[in-house]
Amino acid sequence: KLGPMTITPLNNITHKNLKVTQSTDYRRFKDQQLIPVVAQDFALLATEFPIVFVKNSETGKFLPVAMMGIKQGINVYCQSETWSCPAKPLAFTHAPFSLAKTAEDSDELVLCVDTSNPLVNEKDGVPLFDENGEQSEFLKNKSQYLLDMIQFSDLTQSITDFLVSKNLLISKQLTVKVDAEDAPQIIDGIYLVDEKALNELSEEDFQDLRVKGLLPLIYAHLTSIHQISRLTMMHNALSEK
Repeated sequence: KLGPMTITPLNNITHKNLKVTQSTDYRRFKDQQLIPVVAQDFALLATEFPIVFVKNSETGKFLPVAMMGIKQGINVYCQSETWSCPAKPLAFTHAPFSLAKTAEDSDELVLCVDTSNPLVNEKDGVPLFDENGEQSEFLKNKSQYLLDMIQFSDLTQSITDFLVSKNLLISKQLTVKVDAEDAPQIIDGIYLVDEKALNELSEEDFQDLRVKGLLPLIYAHLTSIHQISRLTMMHNALSEK
C-alpha cells in the first residue's frame, strides 16, 4: 500500500543527487474507476476506454474522464505493476513531479517532487541535475510537460463548458452484464454528448463546432462508448482470478 506523499519544492542543493527511475507501474490508480483526461487524450484513448463526462457536485462543472472500471473503486487496468495497454492518459506520466504556486495569491509556479515516491532515489535512474547544479534535460522536459498540462486542462475545461452552453451533454445510464451477478450492473452519474441535440443544432452552431475543431473530439467520445464491452470483459476476467 502506498504511504503518504512528501511533496517538496525542488532545488539543486538539497536534491543534487536525486534520480528518477522510469516505470509503467500505475497501481497508485488501482482504486480509481474514473481517470480525468484532457482534450489531447481523446483520439488515442477512444480506441481503448469509454470517455464520458461527469459533474463535480461541489462546483457544478463538468469534466471528461476515461472509464477504467465498471464498479466504483476498481480500475481493471492498474491492478498489476505492468501496464499492458497501448494507450494511456497523459496525466499518468507526471509522477513524481508536480507544480505548485509559490504563494496562494501568486501566479508563479515552482517545480516539486514527491520524495516518498519509490521512483525517487540517489542510486538508479535519470539524474535531475548535472554536476554544475543545472537542470538535466530530463527535468527540463518534465517541467515543460507539466506546464503544457496546465494549458491542456484549461483548454479542456473551456471546450467542456462550451458543450454545456450548447446543451449538448445529457445524463445517461449504461447497463452492463457482469457475469458474477444475476442482475445487470447499472452505471449512472455520467453524461454523454446527445446525438439528437447535436443533429438538431442550427447551421451556425454546427459551423461553430467545426471551426473550433471540436467535431473530431465529439466523434471520438461517441465512438469510445463502444469500448464498454471491452471494459466489462476485463472486469469479468479480473473477477475470475
